[in-house]
Amino acid sequence: MLSAAFEGEFFGETIGVWRLNVANQLKLNTALLYYTGRDPDSSDAIHYWQIHPIEISEKGIPLLKEGRPVEMKELEALCRATLPNLVRSIGWIDLGLLAYGVGVAGPLVFFRPEVRRPIYFGRQTKLPSGRVIWPSLVFVAHSRRLSVFAVKGSERPTLSAPLLMAPFLNVDTRHEVCLGSSEAPKGCRPQEMEAWAEAFYKSAFTHTNAPDHHFLKKGSIVQFWKELLSGARKRFPYQLLKPAGMNLEQLLQRIGLDESKR
Repeated sequence: MLSAAFEGEFFGETIGVWRLNVANQLKLNTALLYYTGRDPDSSDAIHYWQIHPIEISEKGIPLLKEGRPVEMKELEALCRATLPNLVRSIGWIDLGLLAYGVGVAGPLVFFRPEVRRPIYFGRQTKLPSGRVIWPSLVFVAHSRRLSVFAVKGSERPTLSAPLLMAPFLNVDTRHEVCLGSSEAPKGCRPQEMEAWAEAFYKSAFTHTNAPDHHFLKKGSIVQFWKELLSGARKRFPYQLLKPAGMNLEQLLQRIGLDESKR
C-alpha cells in the first residue's frame, strides 16, 4: 500500500497536504530525467530533459528504458496540468508592462506615467498630505520587494531611457521601498501591477532611508515636496533629480531579464 503526505510551499503560496492511498490505481510508466551542465565553448548553462518509458519486470522491478529528448510542448503540457497559474495566457497587455520573469516571484518591471494625485506623509515629517504631481516611475517588484526609479517623460520608456533617482522618503540607496504597513501583493505577476503601484502611491511616506544628496542635486527632500505641495511648481522638476547611473536596458540586465540571454 502506498501512503504519503506532502506539505510545503511553492513560491510562497501554500500548496497544502496531499495524502495518497491509491496503490491499486497508480502505475509507474514514465520517468523524466533532468541534466545540467556548461557549454565548454561559451560557458553558457545547459538544461536538458529526457523522457524514459518504464517497464516492470516479472519480479515487479521498474526498469528504465531508452529515452528521448523531451519536446517543449510536453513540458508546457506538464506545467499547465500541475501549475496553471505559472503559464496561464494573458489577454490584454497593459502598455505599462515593460518586462517580467515567469513565475509568482517575478521580477516584474512596469511603468506608470506622470500623474496628479494625493500623496500622504507621516506627522513626523511635518509635511501636509495633499495633491501633487508625481513623476513618471519605473517599478521593479521581485519576491515581495519593490524598487522604484524616476524616468523623464510620460510616454512608455525605451530601453535607452536613462533612469533617475526617485525622490521619495522611505526609499533607500538601493532604490528599495519600505512599504511599512501597506499591504503588498503576494505575487509579482503582470495582473498584479496595479496592486503594486497602488501600494506605493497610497503608502505613508514617513522617514528618510538615505541622505538627501543621494536623490537630489541640491536641497532636501522635505523642502522639495513642500514646494510641490504649495503649487509653486507647475511641472515636475526632473532637472533636480540625480541620475541612477543606468538606463532601462542596464536595469533589466542587472535583474536577469537581459534580452540577449533569452
